[in-house]
Amino acid sequence: MSGKWNKAGLFSWLGTVAAAMVLGFGMGRLSTPESKVEKESPSTVSSKKVFQNGIEDGERGRSEPVAVQTQDSTGDQLRRALALTDPKLRNRELENSLSRASLDDVKRALVWAESLPDGAGKRAAMARIMERWGQLDGASAVAYGEKLFAETGNPDLLKDAMRGWGQTNPTASLQYAQSMGVSDGLRRDILRDLVRDWADRSPQAAAAYAASNRLELGRGGTTALIADRWSKQDPQTAANWAMSLPPGKEQLRALDELVQNWCDLNLQSAADFVSRQQAGINRDTMVGTLAREVSKQDAASGLKWVATIQDAGMQESVAWSIYQRALRRDPDGAQAMLQSSPLSSPMKQSLFEKATSKSNRGGGG
Repeated sequence: MSGKWNKAGLFSWLGTVAAAMVLGFGMGRLSTPESKVEKESPSTVSSKKVFQNGIEDGERGRSEPVAVQTQDSTGDQLRRALALTDPKLRNRELENSLSRASLDDVKRALVWAESLPDGAGKRAAMARIMERWGQLDGASAVAYGEKLFAETGNPDLLKDAMRGWGQTNPTASLQYAQSMGVSDGLRRDILRDLVRDWADRSPQAAAAYAASNRLELGRGGTTALIADRWSKQDPQTAANWAMSLPPGKEQLRALDELVQNWCDLNLQSAADFVSRQQAGINRDTMVGTLAREVSKQDAASGLKWVATIQDAGMQESVAWSIYQRALRRDPDGAQAMLQSSPLSSPMKQSLFEKATSKSNRGGGG
């Protein structure tokens, strides 16, 4: 009995010791990460924040469920997006992965992306990260983009940062872009990106800003760019705005963009609008654009519209563009179409002579 009791007591004592060791180890595991984080400076923690399997480098084995969950979410999504082979799908998924990322998440993602091997995937990831950074902290993102531009001569990431800034503060980004120490060509490209994106989101606001702030965009100007983006969304409202612009070349360019896009959306609706306009340079410009668009489907109908243009020089220019295209497709049919059109006899003769002269020079037709 004594031997049995001693053996049972020994087992009981060993069990107690083992339980105490397990409990103590478990308590140590729970308390260790917290005390370790408290001892580290913010800069030390920040320097470790590299996306690696969704966990900060140097933080493996820690029990920080909240922080790891956030990093896992952003890091895993970015890696999955980068694994996609279709560029459009990859870019869309990269953008989605960062759409709700915080500024800290973005900075960690930047460190991760910079460590990637050079290639299309890295460029795509860096572009989306810089754009998101620009949305959250435009001035800092652009400053970093300018630094990269100075080092590499490649302005793409600077453009991405500027576009991100423009999405959250278009006025500030436009003002900054105008004072940037870059070439005129690059400045125009950045300004065009900013105005185009703003007009896509809020054409009325972009138009109001352009009315009181002159922007050198080149290639058609600010009003034509806004008209292009606006008319793709709401051609009638865009038309009301374009007709209210001060007379001149910028208004004519805006009307040209408007009618082109309106024809793509609803040709009949565009024709109804143009037909209601009073005679003058604005109507002639819109009729010319409409006639070219109509002639893509029916050249004879296009020439009927051309016959209503009052300006003789503009009428001949538009008629020639339609007639010349028809000649390339069907020379005999084009001749018959021209003869039966409502254009005046002198205009028909002028177009025929122009075609003959071009043919004699070896230009076809």
